[in-house]
Amino acid sequence: MKKTLIFTLLILLSFNLFADKPIVKDIQAIAGKGTKINLIWTNPQNTDEEITSYLIYRSTKPITKSLELNDAILIAEVDSFSTSYTDTVKDYKDYFYAVLAKTDKIYDLILPTINSLSIGVHLNYSKKETTNQTKEKEKLYSQGSLREKPLPYIDYIDGLNEEQLISDETLDITKKLSKSQADKTKLLEPYYFEEDLVSPDAGDDYLLFDILKTYFVKRNYKDSLLMLKRLIRTNIKESTRKRAYFYIGEAQYFSADYEEAVKTFVQIEKDYPVLAKKWIDSSLDNMN
Repeated sequence: MKKTLIFTLLILLSFNLFADKPIVKDIQAIAGKGTKINLIWTNPQNTDEEITSYLIYRSTKPITKSLELNDAILIAEVDSFSTSYTDTVKDYKDYFYAVLAKTDKIYDLILPTINSLSIGVHLNYSKKETTNQTKEKEKLYSQGSLREKPLPYIDYIDGLNEEQLISDETLDITKKLSKSQADKTKLLEPYYFEEDLVSPDAGDDYLLFDILKTYFVKRNYKDSLLMLKRLIRTNIKESTRKRAYFYIGEAQYFSADYEEAVKTFVQIEKDYPVLAKKWIDSSLDNMN
């Protein structure tokens, strides 16, 4: 815990010392559809030197210092106004990225979590591939052996006058196993619409993108809800409003306010029937 705190303080101190230098900040990476990984960052302001472009590096290991750029791949050079880039990869490895500013030279100072990812990002596994990988052959169990996963517990006692066919001890164990499985309902991963993964030039879509980048991506769901609700009260186009409503539902879901999340997803179920149903079902499953 102390090492983590000291590391964080050193990073913050370093960033303050180089605040007027051409260093991008708030780097984030999000897996998109198919083979896409989307990068976003914030450009430096009021720098001493004029920035001409940004260099984007990719590696299979964290890039924590400038020497490690030698083992990374320079995948793109983008103009000085860019705040996003979409990379294409062909496998499911964890990838790490760094974005450096270029003036009359390459400013290669690396600040992890500021202009370099400290946590890798990988592609989302497709449903088809996941199904093929996890498909199991039917297994037969010899008498007296236990299953890896217990069968669902069916209560034959409550409300029926049937004779109990299993011992009290077995019944109690089965109830506990069944309850432990039910208590482990897995939360969904955050969902982003394809059009919100790359920064628009301007307009309503940019307002939504900025809220997602500033609050939602950083899992600040409290402020996400506040800003998204403000946005939908303005005169924005309908397509942006619908997506904003969906992110409101997600923010409520990740705030464990599942009842409100269900109400929100129901409002836009006709616009995103398959997607909304998935989130409604998960919200209902996680309700106490």
